[in-house]
Amino acid sequence: MSDIGGRVHALRTARGLTQRQLAEPRYTAAYVSSVEAGRRTPSTDALAHFAHRLGVSRQQLLTGREDAAGVLLVRALTEADLAALSDVDGARSAYQSLTADPEVAAGAHEGLGRLALDAGDTAAALECFAAAEEAGAGRPPHLRAGAVAGRAACVRAQGDVRYAAYLLSRAVEELHAAGLPDPAALLMLNADLAVYHAQAGEWDAAARSAEAALALAGPDDPVAAARGHLAVAGTLLAAGDERGAEPALAQARAAIGAARLRPALARCRWLRGRALAAAGAEHAVAQADLASAEADLAEAHRRLPGDGAVAADLALVLRALGRGAEAARLLESTVDGPAVAHARARLALDGGDAAGAEGHLRAAADGYRAAGDGRELATVVLALGDLLDAGGRAEEAANLLHAGLRDVEQISAARAPAATGTAPAPHR
Repeated sequence: MSDIGGRVHALRTARGLTQRQLAEPRYTAAYVSSVEAGRRTPSTDALAHFAHRLGVSRQQLLTGREDAAGVLLVRALTEADLAALSDVDGARSAYQSLTADPEVAAGAHEGLGRLALDAGDTAAALECFAAAEEAGAGRPPHLRAGAVAGRAACVRAQGDVRYAAYLLSRAVEELHAAGLPDPAALLMLNADLAVYHAQAGEWDAAARSAEAALALAGPDDPVAAARGHLAVAGTLLAAGDERGAEPALAQARAAIGAARLRPALARCRWLRGRALAAAGAEHAVAQADLASAEADLAEAHRRLPGDGAVAADLALVLRALGRGAEAARLLESTVDGPAVAHARARLALDGGDAAGAEGHLRAAADGYRAAGDGRELATVVLALGDLLDAGGRAEEAANLLHAGLRDVEQISAARAPAATGTAPAPHR
């Protein structure tokens, strides 16, 4: 801490600031004097305030290093975490080399604690997690959650599952009380808490913790994750810790991007599942993909009830899962559109209703033709031609295919770039 005081003093005098000017408006000159003399340990808020007034990062005040050096240390810790998944000895060596550096010491001790716990050495793990908590003292609680979870796991391993659950519950409450509902930390704490409650026979509490964990697991609710990261960033910004807020904002943007991609990725899982099912291989994987796609598309349908394309995709997933009646009921309450008509045609064919399928295919063709979607129009016209041919209407099928080919060519020509090289307006 005296090193921090020395850095504060050196930077303040280099910038021509008095102790009062550095302190105002949140602190006093006497407080700055005691910090510079090493008699007071500056709080997280005070460090953020001094860093902001001095034009440096909080980490630079803590360690004396420029930000680039800090990034390299974080990368080294991340590499050690990755190594711990497959190379225990290499990870242990990497963690040990990082424990002497204040910036990453807490994370390094946590890593060593996890390795010890995995090896069944609870006593050594407890020492590591205690060292992690000590190294992280003064950091925001969401950055100390890993050490708390590790200590709780040790307590559980020693047979006191109720106290382990208490430690985690208190950590969850602390995050919310501090305005730092970091999704990653809450996911970790609640996932363990659900198991501990269940082991203690507290089934209602276990269910609540499980629900909280699942709501934060990966992309299942990226909007909630984005809100949590934004809340963390807001709290840190209010405390003047701009550097600390940057990762939270980056995570919020990533979660928002995941939310935007959710319907598209659901369609990807549907397409992969359908292809696997059609090939007759990896049936379990196909079912998992289709079930996952159903969940995400159902959520998208709830958010976008008027989007016929989403409803059509969901209906086709239900059809692939053998739930045709459910798919038909879904489409009965959905607005019309070419994608919906096409899905209705497939369901009608499944039920042997050739006349109904023909009507839906013609409606789909009209819709795609009006929308200028040549690719989907060609697919529907081919399906309609096959249906007519199978019904003994070969001449009518030939005429339909001829007219359909002409329509597709006209759409393609209309969408081709003009002679000037100007791209056509995008079609939606």
